[in-house]
Amino acid sequence: CEQSHLMREHEDVQERTTLRYEERITELHSIIAELNKKIDRLQGTTIREEDEYSELRSELSQSQHEVNDDSHSMDQDQTSASLPENQSTMVTADIDTCSDLNSELQRVLTGLENVVCGRKKSSCNLSVADVDRHIEQLTTASEHCDLAIKTVEEIEGVLGRDLYPNLAEERSQWEKELAGLREENESLTAMLCSKEEELNRTKATMNAIREERDRLRRRVRFLD
Repeated sequence: CEQSHLMREHEDVQERTTLRYEERITELHSIIAELNKKIDRLQGTTIREEDEYSELRSELSQSQHEVNDDSHSMDQDQTSASLPENQSTMVTADIDTCSDLNSELQRVLTGLENVVCGRKKSSCNLSVADVDRHIEQLTTASEHCDLAIKTVEEIEGVLGRDLYPNLAEERSQWEKELAGLREENESLTAMLCSKEEELNRTKATMNAIREERDRLRRRVRFLD
């Protein structure tokens, strides 16, 4: 009875934890969608910068024929022309960095989804090995979450905005949940070991009773 009750409690904790991870997955999907929008805006900015730069180069090319005798003026114009090019290069670099980070976040999200999917397919009849495997899966999920947090922080640094302000608090919550499940695993393992020892003692007692019964039967047959 006690073992069955503990098992049910453990299954409830597993289910609640899985639901929390599914909520985090939904939030990460939202982050990725917002990041993709930002990348699209940056790409639009790059196209406009390149168009403006092309127009400026065309204007400067025409002006060269008109002001060839004023080299100082041309130097100033060329300096001003280099500014849009530099800005365009910086925006392009931002897009490349964001795209790389977005790909990494997608990979992290896929790993987290695989962990949650694996947990859902696990059997409800838990053994010590099952519990250990669940703890290992939670550890993997925690590592994925840590990597997701690091990736989003890098994205925030590139974009200069706060996409997910509660990451530190969420990570602390995940760590507490994982620590609690590890403690529960230790308690469950100790209880199962105790039950196994008790079962072995019961088996030894039953064997002794059978041996005594067989001895008495042999004695009765001998007396007959």
